[in-house]
Amino acid sequence: MLTKLFIHIHRILGLILCILCFSWFISGIVMIYHSFPRVSQEDRFTRAEILDTNGLPAIQDVLFRLPAKTPIHGLSLNNPYGDPVFSIGGGRQSVELYADTNVVAPVINYALCENRAARWCADRKITRVDTLRTLDQWIPLAHYKREFPIYKFYFDGPEKYQLYVSSRTANILQFTDSDNRFWAWFGAIPHWVYFTVIRGNQNLWTQFMYWACYLGMFMCFTGFVLGIRSYWLARRKGFLRSPYKKQWFKWHHITGFFFGIFVFTWILSGYMSMAPLPSWLFGKQDSRGFRQSPAERQAPSPADYALDYRKAIALTATSDDPVKTIEWTHYQGIPLYRLRTVSKEVTLDASTDTIRPFRITEEMILAAVKRLAGDSTTYSITKMNEYDNYYISRRRPLPLPVYKVTFDNKAKDCYYYNLESFRPVHYDTNGRWKRWLYRGLHTLDIKFLVERPALWTVVIWTLLLGGAVVSFTGIVLSVKYLKNRFIKFVKFIRFIKLSLIHI
Repeated sequence: MLTKLFIHIHRILGLILCILCFSWFISGIVMIYHSFPRVSQEDRFTRAEILDTNGLPAIQDVLFRLPAKTPIHGLSLNNPYGDPVFSIGGGRQSVELYADTNVVAPVINYALCENRAARWCADRKITRVDTLRTLDQWIPLAHYKREFPIYKFYFDGPEKYQLYVSSRTANILQFTDSDNRFWAWFGAIPHWVYFTVIRGNQNLWTQFMYWACYLGMFMCFTGFVLGIRSYWLARRKGFLRSPYKKQWFKWHHITGFFFGIFVFTWILSGYMSMAPLPSWLFGKQDSRGFRQSPAERQAPSPADYALDYRKAIALTATSDDPVKTIEWTHYQGIPLYRLRTVSKEVTLDASTDTIRPFRITEEMILAAVKRLAGDSTTYSITKMNEYDNYYISRRRPLPLPVYKVTFDNKAKDCYYYNLESFRPVHYDTNGRWKRWLYRGLHTLDIKFLVERPALWTVVIWTLLLGGAVVSFTGIVLSVKYLKNRFIKFVKFIRFIKLSLIHI
C-alpha cells in the first residue's frame, strides 16, 4: 500500500516539477559563466568624471547643510554627471548634496533623462525610446515600480544596448546588451524563475520557490526509496541491475539512483539560499556583540578628520591618474580616506594633517580581537598561510596570511582577520551550517575542489548533467504517461458514445 502511494506521489510530482528541475540543472551550467545583467559599481565608476578640488567646500559646511538628525555614515564624494555630489548613507536611503551650493538641482524631466542616457553610451546614438509603466523582463523586481514611468532607451550598434532611466530621479536603473540578454534567457531567468509575471510580486515569487523546493525534495525522497526498493527486489539478478526492461524507465532508474542524492541536495541548497535556518532544528542565537566588528562601533565624525579631504585628493591625483571618488571610512576608530583613481585604490590615514598611506598591522588585529573578547571570553588565535573550508572563495583570491580567531562562547564565533580587509569574515555555528547547506552543496565551494579549478569544473559539470539526465528521463516518462492516459480517455469516450448509440 505504501509503495503504491509513493509511486503515485513520485509520478504526480514528476509531472509537475520535472521540466522545472531540468531547467534548473541546464541553466546552472550557464550560470557558472553568465549571470543576470545589472548596472555594476564598476560601470558607474568608469563613466563618472574626475574630481577637481577647485570649489569644493570644507566638510564642516557640508555637514551643516544636512537635514536635522541625519545619521552620518557612508559618506562619499563622486562626480557622476559633471557636478560633484556628496552621498550620505547607502542604497535607496541615501541623501545627496551638491558640493557647489550654487548648483541648482536639475529639473527631473525627459530632457535630463535623455541627456544622461546619451552620456552613458556616448559612442552610440539613441534610435528609440519606450515609456514603461509596467515591469518588463530586465527590470522584474517590485521595487522598480516606484520609479514609474521608466524610460527605456535603445541604441544603434551591434551590441544593441538598452538603458533604463528613472523618470523620478533620472538615475540609471539597468543596462543590457544583446549578449548578456541572450545568456540570461538560458541562465539566470529560468534558474531564478525571473519571469516578470511571477518576479514582480515578491510574495508570490517567494512562495512559488519555497513550494517548488518542498515538493521537489519530497519527490526525490520518494524516488530514492522506490529506486532502492527496486534494486533490492532484483538483487538476485546481479549487483545494481535495474529490473526495468523499458529503456526510459531503466535509464531514469539508473541515473536517479546515482544522481538522486545530488538532485535532492541541489534543491535543498537552492532553498537554503533564500530561507533562514529553521530555529526548531538549529536553535536561536544571540545576534548582538560578536556579530559586529569593533571598528563599526567606533566611527569617527567626518568633522574630526585631521587631514582635509581636498588635500588628500590634490596630493593623490596626478595628471595621468586623476581621482574619481573619495570615501570617509575608518578602522578601529582610526579615520581613513579611501580614494579611487582611474587605475588604483589608495587608503590614507586621516588622523594627521600629512599624507600617509594606511596599512593594517598585526598589532591592530590583536588589539581588535582583545577589545572584541573583553575580559570574560577566552579565545585562541592561529596564523594561517593557506585557506581552509570557511576562508576561501572560488570567485576571487582572498588575502593571506589570515588570523583565525576562535572564541569559546555558546555560538562558537570565529573571525578571520587579514591585513587588507577592514571587515573580518565571521562565522558562528549557524553560519557554518548555512555555508555548508548553501555554498557547500550548491556551488561545491569546498577547499579541495576550489584549489583545483579543473577538477571543480569536471565535478560540477558531471553532477549538473547527471541531474539534467534524471530530469529529462522524467520528462519523457511524464509525456508517455500523459499520452497513454489521453489515449485511454479517448477510448473511454468512444466506448460511452457507442453505448449511447446502441441504447
